[in-house]
Amino acid sequence: MKLLHIADAHLDSKMESKLDKSKASLRRDELLDTFCGIADYADENGVSAVIIAGDLFDTRNVRVGAVNRVKAAFNSHPDVTFVYLKGNHDEAAYFEGDYPGNLIVFDKAGLDKLSLKTASGKPVNIIGIVPGEDGFDRAYTELNLDYDAMNIVTMHGAVGEYQGKDKAENIDLSRLRNRNIDYLALGHYHTFTEGELPSRGKYCYPGCPEGRGFDECGEHGFVIIDIDDDTLSFRTSFVPFAKRNIYEIGVDISDCMTTPEIDSRISEAIKGSPATSDDLVRIVLKGETAVDAEKDIEHVRRQVSERFFYGEVKDLSRVAIDYDEYLHEASLKGELVRLLREEDLTEDERGLIVRCAVQALKGEDISL
Repeated sequence: MKLLHIADAHLDSKMESKLDKSKASLRRDELLDTFCGIADYADENGVSAVIIAGDLFDTRNVRVGAVNRVKAAFNSHPDVTFVYLKGNHDEAAYFEGDYPGNLIVFDKAGLDKLSLKTASGKPVNIIGIVPGEDGFDRAYTELNLDYDAMNIVTMHGAVGEYQGKDKAENIDLSRLRNRNIDYLALGHYHTFTEGELPSRGKYCYPGCPEGRGFDECGEHGFVIIDIDDDTLSFRTSFVPFAKRNIYEIGVDISDCMTTPEIDSRISEAIKGSPATSDDLVRIVLKGETAVDAEKDIEHVRRQVSERFFYGEVKDLSRVAIDYDEYLHEASLKGELVRLLREEDLTEDERGLIVRCAVQALKGEDISL
């Protein structure tokens, strides 16, 4: 038996924080495309059930067209059971009055259960836990699992340091240990993460199927749980599936004296990364540059933006000022450096002022 675990699809996100209207609209549809593609994958690869561990949609106000596409994905694959656990972004009423027959929704506070059987008749239980007014406290107490079954528990919340920016219940792993849990299917944290859950199980965040911002870099997809029909032993594998990935690439420009040299350094870094022209990429410039280095940051930004579906440049490089070098120089630059040395400024502020002054003295456009 195969099961598929996804979470945090955040379908119908507006996607407008970085992208223009046209690309935001495209990405909004691509998130739906990916979810529908995962439903297709499940059917084509003999998956018995898809566990959606919360935050299927992004907000309570979802376009009718988006809900209809998700319903169509369920209805198109009647041999696959979709188990949908309500997350902190979800409302229970998305499918109210029109539930697909193969959709099981865990949305009531407390414990709910779906029982399946392998081809040889062995029991596989999927238990959904939704927090109540006391969080997960009552559920921890009432959780009583069959020792001889394959037990999958699904929850949406934050384990330890994996607290996200959106408020969700904390999950206390210590209260889930030695409870006959084989696989704890989690949602809320947007990067693939897994770990041991004694005495016989593991916990897993599959991450979001598609990254939406630069706090969600790297590959995204879902997890396959492959269960032996006779022994109920299982193995898991992460399956990359996103249409576009998001990468942040650091580039040290310390010894670059001209904009073409910076362009070349960026190109080298991109070639050494997994990023393609279809991806969303942030280039982070680092290092210390000379005071008289020529750096046209707007040109660099244009070059990067043209190479990717979305590209941006974040300049964290600093201007290195050797005060002793300018201490006795009889020039406007030397006088400026001597004056700045006495001012109550940070090194970054001093460097920026000196760079702008040098650019102005050279007749160049000032770039910050």
